[in-house]
Amino acid sequence: MTVKRLRPLPSPDELAAMYPAPHDHRIYGRGHHERVEATIALAVENLTEAERGVVGDLSCGNGEIARRIATSPAVHLGDFAPGYEFHGPLEETLAQLDIVDVYVCSETIEHLDDPFGVLLAIREKAEFLLLSTPIGCWHDANGEHLWAWDREGVEQLLTSAGWALMAFDNVDSTEYGEPYNYGIWVAA
Repeated sequence: MTVKRLRPLPSPDELAAMYPAPHDHRIYGRGHHERVEATIALAVENLTEAERGVVGDLSCGNGEIARRIATSPAVHLGDFAPGYEFHGPLEETLAQLDIVDVYVCSETIEHLDDPFGVLLAIREKAEFLLLSTPIGCWHDANGEHLWAWDREGVEQLLTSAGWALMAFDNVDSTEYGEPYNYGIWVAA
């Protein structure tokens, strides 16, 4: 199990410059598209329609995953950047979220100063977690990513935060020249 801090948290001004608008996975290449599709498929394969009723994602980018897995109109979206019902640092907006059936945390924890604390906070807000993050990116050049870990490191974070692992998948975009192997989990 390996978890490695890559860089310190940027200042508030640097964060605002990094995230002026919600990210849209569609502009970042084949790997991000395949990751989104695999994340949706893993949720649909492992959670019933009733378990996917109310969905929350407060680092949602374009919100596609939450919208496509939800089986009710109750989808609560947010992002660091303005443009959604909730906006601002995830550590703050999570406190405003009502209880949801599924919380989507896709390509987020590697950006956080305290990923463990956020996973604990999500545990209090959701019955199920749908999580994706790059794994094995020890020399990640993306200045937005503060952490790197292997699969076991992520699973240790999840179980330590009170999550029980249900399913795992991955999309390895390094096979076609992109930088990430994405780990994807469903947890309860």
